[in-house]
Amino acid sequence: MKAKQKIKTQEELFREKSEHYLVCFLDHCPLREQCLRWLVGQYADPNLIVYTAVNPRNPKFGCEGCEMYRPNQRAVMKRGFLNMYHDMPGYMEKHIRMQLIGTFGRRKYFEMRKGDRLITPSEQQIIQDICRANGWDGPINYDGEQDDWLW
Repeated sequence: MKAKQKIKTQEELFREKSEHYLVCFLDHCPLREQCLRWLVGQYADPNLIVYTAVNPRNPKFGCEGCEMYRPNQRAVMKRGFLNMYHDMPGYMEKHIRMQLIGTFGRRKYFEMRKGDRLITPSEQQIIQDICRANGWDGPINYDGEQDDWLW
């Protein structure tokens, strides 16, 4: 049984993320107040010498059409699907499982299945589309859900 995780504040989470997330320090960007990369960058440790950040000289960044923009929005993420195949016929389970592994890759598939990696809304849609394309019209049972940022 997994130990209960301590709930982190937004400040603690952003400070931790700033160490390995691609951040932005473009203070002139019109999207900065709504951009997750810029917000996380505000919690960067000023004592560190090097950060992974967007190139401030690239003309595609820091404007209305910024390619690196990540909206500061949260979404319902699903966690794990160990029991998803429980009511499926064996032949259907095999086809769905193989297509999911082919789509996400073996490692990512098993991380998502075990609940070690959260499943984004777009990934949830892919799972649903694959299940429906293979004839499964029953529920897609996830082990849990949580509200999180779309990193």
